[in-house]
Amino acid sequence: MKGRSGTVGDVTRTYRTGLIPNPSGMPIAAWKSSKPSTGQVASISADIFFGRNDVSKSNSVAIDVSAVTTINKFEDDRNHFHDAIRPILLVAQCFAVLPVSGIRYSDPSHLTFTWKSPKIIYYVISFCGAGVLMICSLARVWVTGITATKTTNVVFFGSACITMLLFLRLATRWPKFIRDWEKVEGEMTSPPPATSRMRLKNRLALMTGITMSLAVVEHLLSVYSGYASALECAFLRGDTDIVSTYFQSQFPQVFHLTGYSLWKGMLVQCVNILSTFSWNFMDLFLMLLSFALTERFRQMNERLYSVRGKEMPDWWWLEAREDYNRLANLTRRVDQCVSDIVLLSFANNLYFICIQLLNSLKPRRGIPQTIYTSFSFAFLIARTVAVSLYAAAVNDQSLRPSPILYSVSATSYSTEVQRFLTQATTDRIGLTGLNFFAVTRSLILTVAGTIVTYELVLVQFNGMQNVDAAVFNITNACEDFISVP
Repeated sequence: MKGRSGTVGDVTRTYRTGLIPNPSGMPIAAWKSSKPSTGQVASISADIFFGRNDVSKSNSVAIDVSAVTTINKFEDDRNHFHDAIRPILLVAQCFAVLPVSGIRYSDPSHLTFTWKSPKIIYYVISFCGAGVLMICSLARVWVTGITATKTTNVVFFGSACITMLLFLRLATRWPKFIRDWEKVEGEMTSPPPATSRMRLKNRLALMTGITMSLAVVEHLLSVYSGYASALECAFLRGDTDIVSTYFQSQFPQVFHLTGYSLWKGMLVQCVNILSTFSWNFMDLFLMLLSFALTERFRQMNERLYSVRGKEMPDWWWLEAREDYNRLANLTRRVDQCVSDIVLLSFANNLYFICIQLLNSLKPRRGIPQTIYTSFSFAFLIARTVAVSLYAAAVNDQSLRPSPILYSVSATSYSTEVQRFLTQATTDRIGLTGLNFFAVTRSLILTVAGTIVTYELVLVQFNGMQNVDAAVFNITNACEDFISVP
C-alpha cells in the first residue's frame, strides 16, 4: 500500500531508526550531512494508520524526525525511573529509609528534603535504637571477650547505623538527582527497547517482591530457629516463660546489662526488624538503580544495532553519540551518589559470607537451626551475586557500541563516528566502590578468591577445635545464657 510519502516499510524504518530513506537523485554526501526538516507528519500518519490511500496526492513530504521521537518519548513516559521506583521508596520510608518528602507525587518537582519533617523524627528514633544495640554489643564483647559470634552483632548493628547515615546523605541529594535523571530521560533520542515486554515499573516491583519475600522468609526462619533454641533452654532451666527466654537468648547484649521486661523485648525486636530491612534494602536498592540505568543503555544500543551495516548520515551519529554521552554523565552522577553504599554493600556481604562459612564448620543444634543457616547462606550468596551482576551490567552495556562502530564502512566513517568510537573504547563507565574498585563481571571472581583467603584467616583466628558432635549437647546450647547472674 502506498501512502502520501512512500511505502509503509519506509515509515516503519523511519520510526525505528530515526532516518528517512535516501531520496532518489540526492547525492550521498548531501544526504549524510542534511537532517530532515519539519513536515506534515500528522497528515502522513493519518493516511497510513487509518488506511487512507489518496493516489491523487503523490507529492513526497519529509517526515519530521523530532515528531517521531516525540511519539517514542510518549511511549517511554510510562517507564520513567522516578515513577517506577516511587512505590518502592514509599514502602522503604515505612522502615525509616531515605526520608525524602514528596515521594508520593509522580512529578519529581515535588521532591524536597527538609530537616523539619516527621520522617526525620522517625529516622532519628530508628537510628538511635540501632546505635544503642551496637553499643550494647560492643560492651558485651569488651566484658566477655572477642569471638566471631559476638562480633557479628557489632558488625550487623554497626552496618545498620552506617546504612542509615548513607541513605540520609543520599536523601539530601535525591531531589536534584532524580531531576537530573528525568532530564536525561527527556533528552534521549533513542526509542524504548523493542524487546521490553514489561514496563520498568513492573520489573522493579517484581525484583522487589522476590527479594523482600526471600528476606521475610529468612527472618521468619531466624525467629523460628531462635524460638526452638529458647524451648530447649527453657526446658533446661525449668522455666515456663518461653517469651522471656526467647528475648534473653536472642538479645543477650541488651539483657546482660539491664533487667528483662516484655516492653523492652518488643522494642528491641522492632529495632532489629528495622535494621534487618535496611540491611536487605541496601542491596535491593543497588540492584534497582543498576537495572534502571542498564535499561537506558540498552535503549541506546538497540537503536545502534538496528542500523548495523547501513549507511547513516553524520547527524544520526551525532545524536547517538550525544545519547551515549548523556548516559555516561548520568552514570558518573549515580556513582557519585551511591559509591559509598556500593562499598558498604560489598564489604558487608563479604564479612557475613565468611562468618556463615565459619559457622558451617560447627556442629548444628537441631533441624530448625540447620534449615535457617542453610537458607540464610544461600540467600546471602544469591543476593551478593545479583548485586554484582546487575551493577556489572552497566559496564557491559556501555561497551556494546564498540562492535557497531568498528563495523562502520569507509563511506559512512566520519568525525562523529571517530569521536564516538574513542569515547566508547577509552571512557570507563560503571559503578565503583568509592573508586576503590570498579564493579565488573571479573569482580565476582576476585570476591570469591578474597572469601577463600579470609576464611582461612578466620579459621585460624577463631581457634577452631574438633568438637565431637556427641559431646555437643543441649547444655552447650545454653551455656552462655545460663551464666547470666
